[in-house]
Amino acid sequence: MGLSFEAIKNILDIKDNIVMSEEEMAHNLKIAFYPKISKETPSEIIDFSEKLKKTFIEIGVDVVPYESVLESISFKRMVKMIFMSFGMTLKNLFSGKFEFFKFDFGKKVKKGVSLIMIGEGETGDLPVDHVLSLRENPMILICKAPLGITKKSSLQDHISASLPIFSWNLVNLIISVGDENWTVYSYNMSYPTYDKKGDFKKDVLHGLVPKIYAPVIPPRMSDFEVRNGAFDTANPVYEPFIKDLVLSGKMFAKTRLYPEPRKISDLKFRNSFYRWLGSLLLDKRNGMSYGFLARQLPVELSLAKEITGFPDKDFFFKDDKLNVVLNFKNKKYSIEVPEVWILTSRSGSDKTNLDLKRDIVKMGLVNGKMIIETPKGVPVGPDYKPSFDTKVIFSHSVANAIFASLMKSLGVKSDFPKNLETNGRALAHWHGYFNKSLISSGWYFYGTENPTVSCSAPQGAVYAFLGKEKMFTDVALGSKKYEADVHVEPQHGSNVSYSSLQELSEFILKNKNITSLGNEYLDTCI
Repeated sequence: MGLSFEAIKNILDIKDNIVMSEEEMAHNLKIAFYPKISKETPSEIIDFSEKLKKTFIEIGVDVVPYESVLESISFKRMVKMIFMSFGMTLKNLFSGKFEFFKFDFGKKVKKGVSLIMIGEGETGDLPVDHVLSLRENPMILICKAPLGITKKSSLQDHISASLPIFSWNLVNLIISVGDENWTVYSYNMSYPTYDKKGDFKKDVLHGLVPKIYAPVIPPRMSDFEVRNGAFDTANPVYEPFIKDLVLSGKMFAKTRLYPEPRKISDLKFRNSFYRWLGSLLLDKRNGMSYGFLARQLPVELSLAKEITGFPDKDFFFKDDKLNVVLNFKNKKYSIEVPEVWILTSRSGSDKTNLDLKRDIVKMGLVNGKMIIETPKGVPVGPDYKPSFDTKVIFSHSVANAIFASLMKSLGVKSDFPKNLETNGRALAHWHGYFNKSLISSGWYFYGTENPTVSCSAPQGAVYAFLGKEKMFTDVALGSKKYEADVHVEPQHGSNVSYSSLQELSEFILKNKNITSLGNEYLDTCI
């Protein structure tokens, strides 16, 4: 069917210019290494850094001198920083904390440049002290591997080992270097590990470059149309879907696929100033959780209309409604993109013990614009924000709606369009993979060949849409029965589309060793 990249971006409200392949990512990266290295930094970390710098250059990364990418802070920003520092210091004093906020007013690394620090820095001299933007300057730390981590360590072990490093150093990525291996950690708690004697250039290109180019950056509330108090959780129309979210969570608890959420307040920061910066890095969220549960509400499908001629673009707006043009069996069909609405667990919530009055978010994607509705009495705030994976959730949901509309209009023999109209669709995500060898033929797997981008990266949403597009083309052609689909995100996890969350949790509990946290079954998905 082949929708254009531009059309998919408009559907998903992606405004940034992004590239999709590792090679393009490498050529679009600009990286500076911070020149100051602590005397306590081990020689093996320095040697690894030199090898990494050389490899970056070989694969096309623009490695630039640190001094060449510095610029002065504008007067307007400096005044704002002074007032912020004064205000936060007063707030500390009133709460009994005698800590003073002190910004570094020196030159900063320009936006769009990634900054790598070799070994842990001193307080006041961290990467976060030297960048202009927490969103547009990815920060990376190269350090020794945490003690006790081995090839057999579990996801929980890696979480416990890496989170203190993140909070103490305030970076987006950690490259931990051991005696035999090196590992890349990100906020989504993936832990791809590579042999030092392996193909270093290949591992850097495919394992590290995508993580730097597309780091974990949570969606901003300014990206949404926010409707506080518009979501009535007591409305009977939502009852079966809220029930599915809440009851399935208790069943998923038995699967152990959803680690206990981590509160930002439990992490160790160097001081209150860095704790505040850490909060900003996570869009002022109070916690982090791993995975999500989502329930797409029933969809009013659109009618696909056959058109003739060759339109300039495969998307257009008519009466403020977004339409797309799909090619199928050498014919063109115009489809108004259906509205999609989703109930999902809020970011940081315990997915296995949801509070229906405060833990459920209602999100919509309407004509390429994102909307969020909060329950009555629950405004958007640090405790109520959408998932890091919001774009991916929308991508799966709107792809379901578009291709179900086409299938229904063409009379394709499939239960999927009718089920989507009456029951919606369930979507679950955890940081692990299925043992594909134990899965029936009605399941579709896709995404294993994609770059290892982090959660929240817009590329992940595009990869999801493209995977759905290919899958539904096969279904529409009648080549395979459709039961479920699994969007594999390498070194991140799995997004599973199923009839309901309760049925999915029952399926997992009945089939031991069919999935697990971590990378145990990743190779079986390839």
